[in-house]
Amino acid sequence: MNIVKLEKYMIEEVVNIWNTEVSASGIYKPFTTKSFQETFINNNSYNKEGSLVIKLNNEIIGYGNAVFKDKNETTPGFITCVVIKKAYQRKGYGTILLKELENFLKANNKNYIRQLFLNPISLEWIIPNTNNHDHPNAPAVEYNSAFYLFLLANGYNVSGQQQDAFYLNITNYEIPDKIKQINNKNESNGYYITFYEKEKHHGFKELFEALNNPLWYEAVKNNLKLDKPHKMLVVVKNNKILGWTGPLFTTNSKRGYFAGIGIHPNIQGLGIGSSLFSELIYQSKINGSQFMSLFTGSENPARNIYLKAGFKIVKSFAVLRKEI
Repeated sequence: MNIVKLEKYMIEEVVNIWNTEVSASGIYKPFTTKSFQETFINNNSYNKEGSLVIKLNNEIIGYGNAVFKDKNETTPGFITCVVIKKAYQRKGYGTILLKELENFLKANNKNYIRQLFLNPISLEWIIPNTNNHDHPNAPAVEYNSAFYLFLLANGYNVSGQQQDAFYLNITNYEIPDKIKQINNKNESNGYYITFYEKEKHHGFKELFEALNNPLWYEAVKNNLKLDKPHKMLVVVKNNKILGWTGPLFTTNSKRGYFAGIGIHPNIQGLGIGSSLFSELIYQSKINGSQFMSLFTGSENPARNIYLKAGFKIVKSFAVLRKEI
């Protein structure tokens, strides 16, 4: 048995192992050699030293991947996957491969590993009981999956909030009468939901400072830098921005994108968050989306907005951690 770095000629066999042992019996999408290369090798955080193949008598029997964003010891390393051919499972090969990946992360100044939350390599998955509706990344490790049990057996522990995946088929979505009533009341007080107009509306910086969310502000600025920025819904009063969601666009799989929703603390509690989210769903449908999916922590109050809008929790994921 030996462990070697992944070479280009090995990718097809690694893809076959993934599709047979992972995709065929779980939620994760199958790979092609092209999509594998785009997901792993073309990723800015990919490191060949952390992309390992385990071989037995020249037969490739497994693959594992580890990555990190930087060499700051306060940031985590990530184990993207460890997959072993069925005939060789439960014989210790997976643990051996995992240990090599952990050693790679340790050698690069990592003190702990976090699964999979915020991993720069995203694993796409299929939402159960749908017509292949997909989500672009797994927020953490699926509870009671083979990978979950494998990691627990190798010293990983549940850490932080459970991550719940929400889903709604929006092909027939209409804004509920209750939301229309809330809109009428808020409009009478000067609060309107509309599409952002650069020449007219102001206050993004102040909004995201109040929400203490610089990542959303970056998302807005990056969108506005595009040659053709995507539409963004905002809540305004006297043209001052007091709420935001977007950008609005539909993926190739007909998924309505969702980056987040933020309402200024001064106007929270008026139902505006629910109204804004409802408008996003409706406008996503108009824009050609057939479904929407998102995930959030089990303690995030925003989950109540999603549930009230008709979303259902379709999968729960555990954030796992191990000190190394």
